[in-house]
Amino acid sequence: MPLKPTLLKVPAAVGIVASTWDKVLMIAALALVSGLFFLSDDHRFGIVFLREAIIALSLVAVIYILIAQKEQLDTVDWYFLAMVGMLFIMPPIFAYVNFQQPLHYGFLEERRTLMYLWYFLIMVTLGGRRGYGDADLETILKYLFYMALGWSVANAFELIPRNSGFSFSVHAEQFEEGFIATDDRFATRFLEAGFLLPLYPYYLLARGQFLKAVLPIILLAAYMLYINQTRGFGLAIVLTFIWITILRQRADHFTVSALLLIPVVSILGYLTYFLYVYTFNESVAFYDYHRNREFVIMLRETLNGFLMPHGALSLQFNEGFRSVYGLNIYVSDIGVTGLLFKYGILFFPLAFLMVMIVYQLFAKYKNNFSIILVALLLTDFMTAPFGDFLGRGTEEFALLMVLVRLQGVDHEQHKYIARVWRGRAS
Repeated sequence: MPLKPTLLKVPAAVGIVASTWDKVLMIAALALVSGLFFLSDDHRFGIVFLREAIIALSLVAVIYILIAQKEQLDTVDWYFLAMVGMLFIMPPIFAYVNFQQPLHYGFLEERRTLMYLWYFLIMVTLGGRRGYGDADLETILKYLFYMALGWSVANAFELIPRNSGFSFSVHAEQFEEGFIATDDRFATRFLEAGFLLPLYPYYLLARGQFLKAVLPIILLAAYMLYINQTRGFGLAIVLTFIWITILRQRADHFTVSALLLIPVVSILGYLTYFLYVYTFNESVAFYDYHRNREFVIMLRETLNGFLMPHGALSLQFNEGFRSVYGLNIYVSDIGVTGLLFKYGILFFPLAFLMVMIVYQLFAKYKNNFSIILVALLLTDFMTAPFGDFLGRGTEEFALLMVLVRLQGVDHEQHKYIARVWRGRAS
């Protein structure tokens, strides 16, 4: 019986070379759904309601798969759907229970979580259309890199007219008179899809093409220095480069135990430190004044509630956390402490589920993009105090899942595209 492709796995092929049209179509689709043109947090950049339109299409794709193509989902896909469902549904419910926030505010607040699902949208519409070889994928990433760089530069120098936006700050409005922010940076740090810039250098590094990576890395450094200017993101890029360098040499010996080690050590280490500074009324060394205030409130409420989930409040409902704690609190700003406040003890199974999704993709495919995905996961845990790696970064995670599937399997130097025998992945 011949092997047949499915919507979620690209067709079998030998010596794959995608047509120019297929590559252009994939570049355009990935640029559209990855967040590059989404409305920024300060509303100055991007297209209004584009994110919501992509979410709606992604939900339609998931419903279609569950009704008509359910047999094509493998274990990783089911784990992925379970994780996304819990991340989207739980916070609004717990915010309603704890703060009486109406559910629709909670679901609107958590809608970004549904951006994970554009993985299914791309694989259903384009993923099974053609096979993509390594050269094709490199071309796609290269054009995405320069497209994202050009879009960012054009916005930075106002070559593209800005939306009216609004005054956005997590600092100055919170403090006493006379406070002077030391954080005056380019407004373009709010641009979406910054992850598209390092992805091309990541891929070149994972393939050992170091000389070819020099120019993209220089351009990436210039982007970080003059446009993004986000220290946490810069640290994450450096750590990811280091992990890719290590993993590409150790891929054949990498086990689930090794993958679990860094997350466990990182989370336990940070929590131990946080409990120490909280107990002795000290400040977290790597947080500014405002984040330390957020940290104290979040950790106090989490401990007083015995790790029960609290959910998160929307600014659209009674000014969010300001009406409860007297100041705006951005749960994503304080990383793992915010996640513990939001999800409570459920944070641990959710984090474990994400680790297992990444490990199963890595164990099955062992290709360049699965190495990048593992490297990013390890970096996320190492930088856990600085961001919400469950609810943010959804577009990046979905993009890497698509690329892992498109590149296919690379076991023992024998490359072939992921195929299905009677509906089951090979």
